[in-house]
Amino acid sequence: MDDRRIFSSYWGHEQVVAHFNDEFFIATLLQFESSLASCQEDLGIIPKDAVFPIQEAISSVIVDDELIEKLNASTADNGIPTIALVAAIKEKLDKVFHKYLHYGVTSQDLIDTAHMKALQQLNQDFIRLLGQGLRANVLPWLQQADWICMARTRQQQALPVTFGYKLYHWFMPLLASLESLQALQFPVSLGGPVGDMRAFGSQGKALTAALAAKMGLDDFGAVWHQNRQPVLAILNAYEGVLIQLRKILQDWLFLANSEVGELRLESKGKSSAMAHKNNPVQLEQAMVLVKIALDSVQNYKQHAIFSSERDGVSWTLEWYYLTGLDTQLQLVVHAFMKTMGLIEWQKEAIEAFTKSFEGQLQEPEFMPELMDELERKLKTLD
Repeated sequence: MDDRRIFSSYWGHEQVVAHFNDEFFIATLLQFESSLASCQEDLGIIPKDAVFPIQEAISSVIVDDELIEKLNASTADNGIPTIALVAAIKEKLDKVFHKYLHYGVTSQDLIDTAHMKALQQLNQDFIRLLGQGLRANVLPWLQQADWICMARTRQQQALPVTFGYKLYHWFMPLLASLESLQALQFPVSLGGPVGDMRAFGSQGKALTAALAAKMGLDDFGAVWHQNRQPVLAILNAYEGVLIQLRKILQDWLFLANSEVGELRLESKGKSSAMAHKNNPVQLEQAMVLVKIALDSVQNYKQHAIFSSERDGVSWTLEWYYLTGLDTQLQLVVHAFMKTMGLIEWQKEAIEAFTKSFEGQLQEPEFMPELMDELERKLKTLD
């Protein structure tokens, strides 16, 4: 995003939460090491007397600027921050137990798991924010569902339909995409140095399941160091949401055109040279943010092919795109909610275009059922 202050209010939103922040990331890495030791002890992979010292050492690690800088230096030197973190835990741990800390795992296990935990938090917030916005704004619009408006094909006036017909085709696909987000899985990563779980013998799958439960994550059922399907599944679901938002905003920008005038925004949108104008700036901003997020999703997908057993280039690019999408997706949902709250539907303008098509409205018999379905789904949103 543009860091210039004069554009900060346009791009940013004070309620955006950085799920990929240093403190959350490090806390998740520490949680992974603690949970791993506990699960390994339960399965007899490490001695019972090793767990308490390991967990005590982990709990005594202070996440402060000094530690963050050590991890920063480790990433600069080694391409990963985890070496410095493991070293910080070992400073607090009796040397007798060093070999049982981080036992059988590799940095990719920790980092992938931390990113999944952040994505899980982002997903929960995104679903909640979008759901609340849709319920608050679209339900009142259903009161206008019987307005007569024009359907347009290839941007030309076609035949009259109800406003409810428009609402259904804007928001039912979006609600379906929202359900896809709710069904997403966020798996723990556990594979070891080359992804074959060799240190765990026959207990690899049991350890993965136990660790997933302990971390509040899912079990993918296989090692996914090379196979980025878990990440792709998440981004594909968000791509579906973003594509539908883009379709809605594209329609609204057309309807806000001064020659159409069916939609008006309660916002300034002034021109520096033409005082009569009311530019749909908020609609444009929301569309820009949707396109930025879509670009990030599609750019990531170009790099989702991991060569060999670990690909340092593709993996690091993944960190970059996921961190950016954390902010971008939140900006999208805040901008879309703000836009919905500013919309004033212009009944007179909407119905003016239908006058030459009087008597040509043929609403499908099943339309009331569709409206009931849309209303039901909206009311279930938190």
